[in-house]
Amino acid sequence: MTFKNEQIAARVAAEASYRATCAKLGLPDAGNVRAGGTVRQLHEGRKLVRQAINKQRAEAPVGDWTPEQSQFFDHAGQLVAQIETMLDEAEREGGGARGAEQWRLQDGSTLPVLRGAEQIRSHYERRAADAGEEIGLADFFRGVAGQKTTTAVRNALSVGTDTAGGYSVPSLVMPSILEALAPVSSLLTAGAGIVPVGDGAKTMTTAAINALPTAAWRAENGSVSESDPTFRAVTATPRSLAFMFKVSRELLADSPNLEPALRTAIAQAFAKELDRAGLRGSGTAPEPRGVLNVAGIQSVTNGANGASLATTAYTNLISAVQALLAADAPMPTAAIMAPRSLTTLGGLLDTTNQPRQRPDLLSNMRFIPTSQIPVNLTVGTSNDCSEIYCADFSRLFFLMREQMSVQLLLERFADSGQVGFLCHVRADVVVQYPAAFAVVTGVRA
Repeated sequence: MTFKNEQIAARVAAEASYRATCAKLGLPDAGNVRAGGTVRQLHEGRKLVRQAINKQRAEAPVGDWTPEQSQFFDHAGQLVAQIETMLDEAEREGGGARGAEQWRLQDGSTLPVLRGAEQIRSHYERRAADAGEEIGLADFFRGVAGQKTTTAVRNALSVGTDTAGGYSVPSLVMPSILEALAPVSSLLTAGAGIVPVGDGAKTMTTAAINALPTAAWRAENGSVSESDPTFRAVTATPRSLAFMFKVSRELLADSPNLEPALRTAIAQAFAKELDRAGLRGSGTAPEPRGVLNVAGIQSVTNGANGASLATTAYTNLISAVQALLAADAPMPTAAIMAPRSLTTLGGLLDTTNQPRQRPDLLSNMRFIPTSQIPVNLTVGTSNDCSEIYCADFSRLFFLMREQMSVQLLLERFADSGQVGFLCHVRADVVVQYPAAFAVVTGVRA
């Protein structure tokens, strides 16, 4: 047998030993892991292999390995190395998460912009300190409450305290929260990005587009015409957003399906307020400034006293598109509106009583509802008005501190056998190019 054939035979034997050992350990999925697939599949595969390594190490101390165990560790180590090489390549290509664009600060440093579940999970899993054991959201809350939980959670809690006396949510848990946040937030659904910011300065300064420059032809030796200022400095200050909830001790300790309930509750609470602040925030501390109150946005008025969508139909949306394109902004990709507005537009009929089709100009726009746009605004003599926001919402960003914080309220509800939790997240809203956003006001049912 040639040396090359011997190497191939050794690799085949090591792989077979690895798969057989994974089956004995009760982790057959780890035995099927290969170095390939999407970023998420690579993360899942690495986690499974590390679980198998940790379990085998607990049963086989170093220096006391059988030949089969040595083959297992050799193959597992090579597999992890191959997966991490592929993840490193994906991170270099995507700026920290596959396909992620970069947010550049005034000091020249960059941060990834996360859009969608895969980029969110990739970013946080690359920063997870312990990828060998899964940490669930419910297990984490049980650990915060001092109840029985996993070793991984106890390790995370031992190093995860913050200055407010709470616990920083581990990187392994953050993706489940943000992934749940994305589909219930109208702004994130429309394409807004999350920029995760680490600990450090309380404020960050970045450049935003104030006005597009104007180019002009010049004669030989002629002077260059002056142009409008192109950029403006935007200072982002992550503000504290918090909510509190309580749960019975028995439910917290015993419920097998607490994980999705916690994830939904936290995501819904934060998503609703992030939407409201991102769209209509006043900018008066401690509230971020939303699109409505940013100087330089396009404004379309639906009549002095407002007008019904049943009458104006798509006319004012087309006017909003016209205002955006006239400002050299990109074609809007979405329109965010109150559910009342969405259902009114959806119920429009043509002259034959058939559902009215959108104009071609609006056919590619996503119509996204949110309960955070009021339907009782006053315009002129009407007090039942609403708003519609049109834009390419990829120009809006939430600058968010990396870790959410959870603080235990142990004594507040003790007399009723309940445990309280106070959840904090710090975020700010940045509108990169105000002229690329249009607000239609005076929208009636």
